Parts: sequence; C-alpha cells; structure tokens
Amino acid sequence: MRHQNQSWAVFGQASYKLTDAFKLTGGLRYTEDDKQFEVIGGSSADDRSVSDARVSWDVSAMYDFTPTFSIYGRVASGFRAPSIQGRDVAFFNPPSVATSEKILSWEAGFKSELFDRRVRINATAFTYTVDDPQFTAVGGSGNLVQLLNADKGKAWGFELDSEFRPTSSLTFTAGVSYNNTRIDDPDLAVGICAQCTVTDPLVTIAGTQRALVDGNPFPQAPEWIVDATARYAIPVSDGGEIFAFTDWAYQGYTNFFLYQSREFYSDGQFEGGLRIGYARRDGSFELAAFVRNITDEENVKGGIDFNNNTGFVNEPRIFGLSLRTRMR
Repeated sequence: MRHQNQSWAVFGQASYKLTDAFKLTGGLRYTEDDKQFEVIGGSSADDRSVSDARVSWDVSAMYDFTPTFSIYGRVASGFRAPSIQGRDVAFFNPPSVATSEKILSWEAGFKSELFDRRVRINATAFTYTVDDPQFTAVGGSGNLVQLLNADKGKAWGFELDSEFRPTSSLTFTAGVSYNNTRIDDPDLAVGICAQCTVTDPLVTIAGTQRALVDGNPFPQAPEWIVDATARYAIPVSDGGEIFAFTDWAYQGYTNFFLYQSREFYSDGQFEGGLRIGYARRDGSFELAAFVRNITDEENVKGGIDFNNNTGFVNEPRIFGLSLRTRMR
C-alpha cells in the first residue's frame, strides 16, 4: 500500500492597537490538501483519492486593565482535510474515507499576575461545534478500523492553570480542566464488541448488530483533568542547586470507543512522580533519581474490543537515574 499527501497553504496575520490597552488581531489562511491511496499489486478498485480546499480564519481581542491583568476573546474557524484509512485492505475489506470536518470555536478568558507576581492565574471558557467530525470506529465483530463522519460534534468547557511562589525556592503549580463533548447524529450506528455490555440502543443493519451513538462523548476525551506540581530547590553553588520535584495528575471519566459499555471506560485514575537531584539553573546539566507511578496504580488506558474484553494499562512503578547535559 502507498499513501501520498500533498498540501500547501498561504496565510497572514495582522494586529492593530486601538489604544495602548486594547489590541485586535486577525488571521486568514487558504489551504489545499490532496491525498492518494494505492494498493500495490492489488485491485485498483481499492485505490482512493480525496482533496479539498478551504479558507480558515480567526479574530481575537485583548484588553489590558492593568499591566498584570488582561481579558481576551477569540472566535476561529478551521478545518481538517479528508482522510483515508487503508488498514482494512489487509483484511479483505475496502479502505474507508472521511470527508473534511469544519469547526467554529469561541473562547474567552483572563490572564493575571498577583501579589508582586508571586501568583499567576489564567482561565478560559470555550465552546465549539464541528460539522462532519471525523471519527475512527475500531474493532467490533469485524475487527475493522474504519473512518466515518458524524453529522455534528459539540463541546464546551473551561481550563484554569495557576502558579504560586511563596519563596524563591518553592514553587507550586495547579491546573484543572472540564471538557463536555457530545456526538450529535441520531442515525450514526457503529460496530460493537462481541462480549461486553453495551449500554447504547442497538439496531441490526445488514444482519450485524450495531450501537446508536447519538449523545455519547467523544472517545478518549476525559471530562475532568487535574494536575499539580511542587518544586523545592536549595542553592549549593554558583549556578547550581539541589532540588526535589513532584507531579500528580488525575483523569476523570473517559470513554474508550464511540459506543458506551460497562467495560470499556475509565474513571478516577491518578498517578504521581518524584525527582530528586542536582541541576544547573541554566538548564545545562541535571543528575537525578526518580520514581514514576509512586503508588503503583494500575490505570486502564484503552481496550481491544474484537472478540474479548481486553484492556491495556499504564507502566508499573519505575525507579531510575537520569543524566541530562547540554553541549555548548
């Protein structure tokens, strides 16, 4: 099989200050994308060719209330070119094709630095709608990987990230995001697993049972993500320091496939790490001992749904040493 992709674009962006505190920015991009799929030594009936050309744009505004507090808003339109999935040819099925998806997104938020710049807090809220979103239906009774388009995809949510430096040696960061996604297509039906317990409505199409996925979340799109870090450093020489750094992450409900089942999802997963070592403050050298997955969590990251309930998990607890240097 041979895949070929040719793409070119021309784009530009401009900004204009209405006042010292208020700035507008706009951008425009024209893109052409062509893809070809050819089965070498096989039937030309499985060859595919897709192409599209689109104009994308964005407009944003930023207003500085003070040197340390600003608000902004942005609206943007973009697209993802058509795609070809040829893996199923090896299983005596034709390749699948998805047409272009188009997105319109809205975003607004603020950026701030407080208490003599010891505290940084940024936040944004967003919503977007995707026309003809591209999805991949994986597995099912035919063990296929098929591209498809839904009618629409919709999402909204928010993100917040922060940093707190109570002293020059101690730094905390924390972030949280919420992402509510939904497939909007009452007629979209996909293949299902052979043994799991599907919770979506089922229909039979051409003798094969399928699930209606309207209203389901996007696959592999966590609702909640929370992360936090802490770093403490003690200067020990000119330009060097002993440091300790720990990071922790939490992931909320995540559906693995387009359909929903009682088996193929994850919820309430967390994982942490720790590094202790010596580093140059200019980033030129670091020697550290580390441990990943401190609590030895077994977190399911995905699944294989062909004819059994198979999941794959994260790495177990790992100890090690690391050395990093930068040659000048």
